Amino acid sequence: MSVRSRVLVAALLLLPVLAACSTDESDHGPGTDRPSGSGTGSGTKTAGCGPVAFDEVAGRPPSYVDGPMNGFPNDHAVCAAAWLPRTGTKFVPQGLVVEGGTAWVSGYDGGGAVGSLYCRVLKVDLATGRKLDERAPVGGQIGFRDPVDCRHGGGLSRDEHGLWLAEKRRLWLLDPQTLETIRAWAIVLPVWGSFVVHDDAGRIGLAGFAEHRPTRMHWFDADDLLAPGVIEVTTGLAVGEQPVPARGQGAFHADLGRGPAKVWFVRSTTRCGMLDGGPRSHLGFIPGAEGAAVSGRSLWVVSESTSAPYFLDGGRPVVPALARFDLRGIAEWEPAPCVP
Repeated sequence: MSVRSRVLVAALLLLPVLAACSTDESDHGPGTDRPSGSGTGSGTKTAGCGPVAFDEVAGRPPSYVDGPMNGFPNDHAVCAAAWLPRTGTKFVPQGLVVEGGTAWVSGYDGGGAVGSLYCRVLKVDLATGRKLDERAPVGGQIGFRDPVDCRHGGGLSRDEHGLWLAEKRRLWLLDPQTLETIRAWAIVLPVWGSFVVHDDAGRIGLAGFAEHRPTRMHWFDADDLLAPGVIEVTTGLAVGEQPVPARGQGAFHADLGRGPAKVWFVRSTTRCGMLDGGPRSHLGFIPGAEGAAVSGRSLWVVSESTSAPYFLDGGRPVVPALARFDLRGIAEWEPAPCVP
């Protein structure tokens, strides 16, 4: 893939349409117990094929999840969806890359004994929800330091060099085909690695997560990070920075028809979702939204709401783990009725 922020999904529209086409973790928003597709506001469908029903989601649902789907703002734009393959662990998805009919999903294995919270990367067939490959744990060496394992795969992005996997204190570069570690860096405060994004200039943005306050995104040139001997990601290497809203869980860089290309932030709790493009662009989104990948008229997003550590605790909505939104009617999407 060329060095660009948006993920190439040129073959995405060839996927089967899985729905019939037609014209503190507190819940601050309404409607999580309504049937799928009941909508909010006028309920008028603009563009898209959704909402997607429970039995239209590709793959096998988690054993503890049953239908029907719960509705959420702008679910009319969800044209396809898939469950994640089972891992045998309480996997919590975080980051997402999509290329053609394939998704790479990063996250961590939650619950269990102390020390079990290690990163996992899944390679998934979007049409079937079938697991193509996986790597767990992710590990390697940072320079000549002792070997270490990734603990929280919070963000995932891709460029011509490979898959960039971010956790708060480390950055990893993986081979997309084998999922083996190519290289690793230590991240030094005030740089955070909660999630990662690429822009059109090929820069890599690393951003921090905070529940109740804004943080910062620092931008880096890939060539600077890949220079021989560089083993730490510091502000001294940064080529720019920008603010990140509270509860930023993921981001992508794109032109969605609401002005020039920019960074859109995914903000959420497991009961509320928001697509944040800045002032007057706070759009309703799938609860539990984390990583997202956009190209052309499609936006894929991964949700953590039905992951075992959250869903089994009770009160979380039934929403697909992977959802594809049709962006053609985004100009008329409803504003977010909740604040993550």
